[in-house]
Amino acid sequence: MHQDREAGVGLVEIVMAILVLGVAISALLAALITGVRASTAHRELTTQDTVLRSYAEAVKSAVRATCGSGNWTATYPGGSPAGYSVSPASGPCPALAGFQTVQISAVGPTGTKMMDIAVRRP
Repeated sequence: MHQDREAGVGLVEIVMAILVLGVAISALLAALITGVRASTAHRELTTQDTVLRSYAEAVKSAVRATCGSGNWTATYPGGSPAGYSVSPASGPCPALAGFQTVQISAVGPTGTKMMDIAVRRP
């Protein structure tokens, strides 16, 4: 029996190899895209949490500093990052020797996040 030493790979084998490689690369790209989206969402949530906590400290400082006039006015230190906003900007001062609960919120790309803080006069 005579063997053909120059026999190569057939068309079916080449097509199957390309198909397997295509599926593997597609799966890797899908995983990469999912990771990028998850990272972006996490970064936005973390930024929104930082904005909210920084504003909470600004509100507490504003209450301590400006409550002689009956109302406090707070501003975000250095201006809030692009795409984020905070509220409220002002409110009534708590009574002497008492405290008041203030609900603050930060609005960002992922929605609204809220926090209740207790403020008091010094």
